[in-house]
Amino acid sequence: MSKQLTGIAKAMIMISSVVHLIFTNIHVKALLLLEHEMCGFVMFLFVLMGLVAFFETTRIKNKETAERIFTALVCFVTAGLGSYLVMIYRDAISVQRSLNVGVVNRAVVFSMAILLAYVISGLLLIADLIKNR
Repeated sequence: MSKQLTGIAKAMIMISSVVHLIFTNIHVKALLLLEHEMCGFVMFLFVLMGLVAFFETTRIKNKETAERIFTALVCFVTAGLGSYLVMIYRDAISVQRSLNVGVVNRAVVFSMAILLAYVISGLLLIADLIKNR
């Protein structure tokens, strides 16, 4: 059962990070409409930390605890960056008057789905560690 949890987490991380990289244009379209100066940097970090999580999953071996903990932490940091980006999007929706809300809402939904995948993956890795003790 524990190999299944880690396998599911690894698959979710790998799929999420690649899908996020492929569909970055959703973020770019929304970011071009925003007046927030940090949004592009936060989006870049969100995507970059997802790729770090992807590469960290390749380091997870059968009985290694440190790699699983570090990968889970990277997943939670990535989700935190995604949450901050969603907060920027939502703030822009409420403050900016001449904003194409549909484009930004699509970016919000996309970001929420990606960050949820990272949170679930991190929780699965932690559950696997607890189960094996």
